[in-house]
Parts: sequence; structure tokens; C-alpha cells
Amino acid sequence: MTESVSDVSVAREGQSERVALLRLQEAPDGTGTVSLACWTASGWRPVAVDEEFSRAFAPAGAEPRLSPQGSEALKADFAGTRAVLLLPGSWVWSGVEAIPRAARKQSTAVGYMVEERLAEDVEELHFACQPRRGDLCSVYAIRHDKMRALYNELMRLQWPVVAMLPEYQLLELLGDDSALWLDGEHAHIWRAEGYGLTVRRQHLQPLLGSLGAADATGEEEAVDESARLSLLGAGEDDRMAVAELESLFGEDLQQLPGRAPDALLERLRIPALVNLLSGDYRLTSGTEEGRWWVKPAQVAAACFVLQLLVFIAAGSYYSWQASRHEQEARALFAELFPGARAGVDIRRQIQGYLNQAGSGGAGFARQVTALSRAWEEQRGENLKLQSLRFDGNRGEMVIQLQAASLNELDGFVGRLSSGEYSAELLGANELEDGVSGRIRLR
Repeated sequence: MTESVSDVSVAREGQSERVALLRLQEAPDGTGTVSLACWTASGWRPVAVDEEFSRAFAPAGAEPRLSPQGSEALKADFAGTRAVLLLPGSWVWSGVEAIPRAARKQSTAVGYMVEERLAEDVEELHFACQPRRGDLCSVYAIRHDKMRALYNELMRLQWPVVAMLPEYQLLELLGDDSALWLDGEHAHIWRAEGYGLTVRRQHLQPLLGSLGAADATGEEEAVDESARLSLLGAGEDDRMAVAELESLFGEDLQQLPGRAPDALLERLRIPALVNLLSGDYRLTSGTEEGRWWVKPAQVAAACFVLQLLVFIAAGSYYSWQASRHEQEARALFAELFPGARAGVDIRRQIQGYLNQAGSGGAGFARQVTALSRAWEEQRGENLKLQSLRFDGNRGEMVIQLQAASLNELDGFVGRLSSGEYSAELLGANELEDGVSGRIRLR
């Protein structure tokens, strides 16, 4: 029976889906050809891929590297599995730079901010940005030709790859100041400042001292007493490197037991890692393409709900305003007609009183209209009607008002006098909280 990737993928506790850790490896012969492997209980196992996949990464003129045949290779079946694809660390440059929020999702803009630190043209690179603290971000750069080949093959094969990142970035999951993964012919290094690199083992020795530096300036500095280093993958052949690290870090050197991929998979949190499948290289599955209407429908539903909430809020606000105005109208009615009881329709009730007064031959209706107009113009000032008396024989009205100051009373008298009637202030008394005055309108 041929095993598939889904048969050997790691089941994460508390998750219904299984996670497969895939790895793209360059051939050790330096030809640039690649192969695909999957982490299993028995270590890295090759994954059978077709010739088109191998040819997509083979340099011009080079023969594609064919997958092992038979029981040695796993079948590329990802049913019920999510995959994380590790790229050779030598493919991906990383560094730390201050990137404004507005530019972080613009690959080219990020590239020009780190252009002086790159050996290649910005236009030939794809950039991904991972926020750290404040404006500081980890920046990752990989060639467009490699990203295009990866993207095209993943779209063709419809593999459920949810994240693609350099090998060394998995070490961030350990959370120490520095981390070192001794991985066969390669060594992966990660610094907590937010950058890493992959080197061949023969080039590691000169870099061991820099792992204890307090920062990434590249200057020779003493080891920070608080700096910690996590070491993975050290075997019997690495005793000299381990001894040098022990002399540098002492008790702050933490050697993790077991196999490095197992230790990293135990701590795997995909959202905490960078994903190079961003921007123009964001994957869309066939299901998502078939359900293109889902997002527009969600937006339309959200707009409908938002509009409904606006209508409800507006209705509640206008209802509250109407209730408040009705209370003010009833209070004014009680002041104008102390002996009457306000009915359901106050407007019609007041109009009836005015009609009665007008039919008796008095000018009460017109004077109340003038008073109402002046009262409306005085809106915003603290006036309180204390009493109102109308003398039909003389055709005059005497109003008792309370105001905050004598100036407000004078202003109200002026507004009453602006129409067909004349008003005069008969007298004013000072109160604790303002003044009270009598005004005659005739």
C-alpha cells in the first residue's frame, strides 16, 4: 500500500484538520534542481511529484530531478490536510526596517525602503512584511521567478498550502533571543530582533560568536548575560560547536531534546509566522473561485444590516425629540392656562381658546400670537413665564416673567415691541437666581 501525505501528517491537538510540514530542498550537487519532502515519524520522506513540477524549478538546460519511485516516495495526496511549505533559507533574505503602516502591504514600496541592503534589483524581488513593534517590521525578500514558479505549481496542483516561509523562520516559535538549528549540511539561525539566515555548515563556525551579540549591528561585543540561545538538532558530530556555544552562553544555552521538526511542530502557530503567499501570490482555491458571489453577498448583507440599524437609530432619535417637544408644549400650556387641563391634541385646544377669544371681540388671539413669536425668537435663553393676565376692556396683556438678568428682560421687551404692539417693562425685582419683571403689551 502506498502511503500518502495525509496518512503521515501531524494531527495537532484540538484541531480537526491535520498539518503537513513540507520542505522544498535544493539538490546538493549545486545544479539548482529541487525536490519535495514531507516530515513523518521516520524523518523527512520524499514526496512524489510529476515531471512538470520538477521542470518548473530546473535551471535552463538542466534535467529535472525526478522523485524516487515505489515505496520510498509519499503520494502527494492532501485530503483533509493543511500544508506548511518551507523554502530553502538561502532563497529568502530577511532584515529589520521601520516601515510605515500604509506601505506594509505594498511589496514594491517595502523593497525601496531596504534597497541599499540588497544585492539584487528591487524590481526582481517579492517582499513580505511582518510587524514587530511600533514601525519596526521584519522584511523578507525572494526572487519573483521563484515565487511565480511556486505559485503556478500550487495553483495547478491545488495543494492546500496555507503558508509558505523560509526554514529559519520556524525558529521564532521558540521565543528565545537567538535560535540555532543544525540541519544536516545546513544551519539555520534566528535572532529575536526579527531576522534570520541559512548557511552551510562549513561557514557556521565564524558566526557562532555573533549569536551572543546584544544586537544586530555586526560589531564585536561581549555576550549579554540575559541572552539565551535555543539549540536544536545537535548530534555527536557537533560536540565542538556545542562546546563553543557553552563557553559563550553558559547556562543560557538550552539544548532541546528530540528531533528539531517535532519540537517546532509542537509549537506551530501559523498566524504568528510570515506568509510569502501575499499580494499577487495569494492563493485562491477552486472552491473559492466557484463561490465568487459569497463575499459580495456578505458585503450586501452587511450594508443592509447597517442601513437597518441607521433607520432604527434615527427613528428612536426622532421619537425622543417628539416626546421632549410634547413635554415642553404641555409645560407651556400649563403656564399659559393654569386652570385648564391639557388634552390629547394641545394644538387644537389652544386654537379653540384663541377662536373663543377672537369671537368675543378681544385682541387676545393676536397678542398671544405676538407673545408666541417673541418667545420663539428668544429660544435658548432662560425665561420662565410666571403669570399672564389679559384685560379685554383695555385690550392689554400683563405678563410676569422670570429671567436670568435684566438684559434678558429688556431683550424680550424689544422683541415684543417689534410688531404691531408696543411693550414696556413696568417693573423688575431682583431674585436669588435672577430677576422677575412685569411687562405690559398693548
